[in-house]
Amino acid sequence: MDLQNLTLYQMSGEKMRWLAQRQTVLAHNIANGDTPNFMPSDIEPLTFKEFVGESKHVPMMRTNPAHRTRGSGETKIAKTNVNHLSPIADGKARVREGRRPFETSIDKNGVILEEQMAKVDETRTQHEQVTALFKKNAALLGTALGLK
Repeated sequence: MDLQNLTLYQMSGEKMRWLAQRQTVLAHNIANGDTPNFMPSDIEPLTFKEFVGESKHVPMMRTNPAHRTRGSGETKIAKTNVNHLSPIADGKARVREGRRPFETSIDKNGVILEEQMAKVDETRTQHEQVTALFKKNAALLGTALGLK
């Protein structure tokens, strides 16, 4: 049984990659906290919609009239095919330039260390949540397979 084919593991892996990339961007912002004219950046949030929407490598097929389409409005999503849910194909997060902050220093540096540290802590918390979910799911699979 290949665990890499399970959607939860694919989503967990993608979230971990996103968190690692965000931590790198935030560390770069903090490291340049006193660089003149430096503006902080962040990466675009990873949303569940990216996993549910049309994938770049597995097109969504409408095999049932009850399935959701772009024009169907608010309908419930029903997973009837394992290919309907898939992670981001390239595995790269998109970096977005940070907004123009309200506070800038005399040398036009826009890094607010307290804000960056809050984002680092948020990233750490999300990492712990994904890790805990991953461990719980592995334990559940182990129990189901009679390994524990």
